[in-house]
Amino acid sequence: MNELPLLQQMEHWGYYLLPKSHPDSLGYTGLLVAIREKPTGMHFDPVTLHLRLRQDEQARWGTLGLESAVEKSTFVCPGRVILRDRKLKEVEFFTFGGSLEALSVPAESVYSLRSPAPILAVTEMLESPADQFAFDTEVMLARFNAKWGLDEEGFERRLAQVTATQFYLANFHAILQRYEKSRALREQHHHFYHVLLKEKKWLEDANEWPSVPPMLETLLSPD
Repeated sequence: MNELPLLQQMEHWGYYLLPKSHPDSLGYTGLLVAIREKPTGMHFDPVTLHLRLRQDEQARWGTLGLESAVEKSTFVCPGRVILRDRKLKEVEFFTFGGSLEALSVPAESVYSLRSPAPILAVTEMLESPADQFAFDTEVMLARFNAKWGLDEEGFERRLAQVTATQFYLANFHAILQRYEKSRALREQHHHFYHVLLKEKKWLEDANEWPSVPPMLETLLSPD
């Protein structure tokens, strides 16, 4: 991580989204989060970062703050990313996985989340394609989690093994299939469906859409 440009970039921000891979992408290539000892009062000032990290080969929820110890590069597992400020206001995102690095200087820590899959900005209102995609993805995750029954640790171990690209492509393929099989869904969410088609076209043109997409059942089901 190049320290000086990163600190300069975050000087006037509490968080910053890195550019999309293409204009029609559902999300962003990275998320930078600055946690400071003293709030600036000029913008949203997060004091914690809550997300799912790979720890002891399992996907575990963790909360990071100003002085949290993070390894040079930590694997991030699929799930919500929640920023919270001193007034308990929250800003939320969804990641399909990636890597997290931290840079700490006196009175400030900057966390850098990078991913080969789009990082979705979510509002809970289902007003945007990113909201809808995050919602559909969490429904999928909940279904596969339920298949593990009481073996929560088994599900967490499996989730920690899945790469961001694998999970994104498998999930994207599963959601797109649902819409292709349901005329009612296509009519109800026609804009979202067209966004999915644009994303698939971009993946194909970029040679990132496999001839045989990975399947969620293979990635997340119990053995």
